[in-house]
Amino acid sequence: METIVQYLLLALALTSVQISYTESRLNEKRRDKTERRYHATQLKDNICETTDRESKVHCYCENTEVKTATRADCWVFNGGIDESNPIWSSFSSQPYLERLTFNVRSDGALKFIPMQVIHRLKRLQKLYIHYATLSKIEKKTFSNMSTVREITLMNNKISELDFSSFTNLPALVNLTIKENKVTEIQRDVFVDLPSLRCLDLSFNSINLAHDGCFEHLTVLNDLILEANSITILTRDTFRGLANLTRLDLRSNKLSMIGDLTFTELWNLNELLLDNNELKYLSERAFDGLVLLQKLSMTGNKLKSINEGLLEGVRGLDLLDLRNNEIEFFSYENVKPIIENLKMKTSVLYLSGNNLSCDCRLSWIQSLKNETKSEVLRTALDDVTCIPMVSGKSERISNDVTQYEIKESKNIFEVVTSSDLLQQDANDGEFYEETNQSLKSDPTVQPLVREQVTVIDMPVDSLPCPSELTQNKEDSLMLSSKDENYWRTNSCITVHSNLFTVLSLFVMTILQ
Repeated sequence: METIVQYLLLALALTSVQISYTESRLNEKRRDKTERRYHATQLKDNICETTDRESKVHCYCENTEVKTATRADCWVFNGGIDESNPIWSSFSSQPYLERLTFNVRSDGALKFIPMQVIHRLKRLQKLYIHYATLSKIEKKTFSNMSTVREITLMNNKISELDFSSFTNLPALVNLTIKENKVTEIQRDVFVDLPSLRCLDLSFNSINLAHDGCFEHLTVLNDLILEANSITILTRDTFRGLANLTRLDLRSNKLSMIGDLTFTELWNLNELLLDNNELKYLSERAFDGLVLLQKLSMTGNKLKSINEGLLEGVRGLDLLDLRNNEIEFFSYENVKPIIENLKMKTSVLYLSGNNLSCDCRLSWIQSLKNETKSEVLRTALDDVTCIPMVSGKSERISNDVTQYEIKESKNIFEVVTSSDLLQQDANDGEFYEETNQSLKSDPTVQPLVREQVTVIDMPVDSLPCPSELTQNKEDSLMLSSKDENYWRTNSCITVHSNLFTVLSLFVMTILQ
């Protein structure tokens, strides 16, 4: 009996062990299955490890583990993605992104800004969106993001910026809306941006910047409006930009700049006006820019510069006037900044103009000898001028035609001018007949004079136009006379009085 009981106890123990082992194996299988399912779910939801080839968004991150990535470069493929697409929720797997980029690879693939994603990223500092189709930035699209320091919207076909499109972004330092189709900058587009230092609106189609459109940007340092269609600037255009240090207006359609246009920009250091259509600069155009050091106006249509233009910018050490149509640039033009140009870092560019070779350019050789700037010396070596004949420069204009006539190995120059034709009727007939005969002569070719380098011409050889010579002589004559010259000579006065007395005496005797 006792043996039977022991056998039963042993069987029961073995059965218990078997049951425990089986249960343990089952639990292990359940756990493995749960873990596999969990990891599979995580893999699917992780925006940095999208395995679905049909997904319309693929992101590449420097770290792919969940909640570890700080940077994601996302590529948007295949058109038709909308705000309800499940892919947007997968961005929650990387809540610590600091930099997020959307590059759209097909036209029309992204037609909205995924703000539901952006607002979830509490550490986001830099946002870039390139090649999307965003016709308009709606009111308060970018607002209440306390950590964002930089926003770049390039090539997104943006044509309109609504009021308060960018507002309440306390950390925003750089804002770029470049290579879009914006045509107008209204007031109150940029509001409550206390840290904004750089605003880039280049390569748009802006033709109108409303007065005061930048007035809320009180700490802005750099404003880039290059390659737009701006035609008019007023003093109020830049109202409020007291801290601006650099203004880029290159490649617009400015034809003139009036008095005090930039007077609000007290701290401006660099002003770029290259490749506009400037023909006229008011004498006080740059007044108020006491800290301006660099002024560049290459590639315009300036024919002359007012002698007082640089009076308001005496701090200039770089002046670039290359490739204009300037005919005269005298010492009086450059006098307000002449001492600056002698410094080691200064430079003045004048090449590519239509300067006349006369005595008004004699200061160039003096400056080259006195300046400490190697760059300036090289720049002065490139300055050329058009030689003069009989006090007049050989320049081709609308009312002057020059011809080169080759006859018997001699070259004759005939200059016909509408002004000369009106001076004398007989001479007029002669010139008119000559002009007609030259036009009908196939051997006649237009005469194009080559410019010569100013530095290579001796100062004594630079002629002075007759009006300058006359003014100079008159000035010298007047200044050479002392005060007594303008008073009656005392000797003459005595002789005159004596003659009068003698005349009276003779008349008395005769009577």
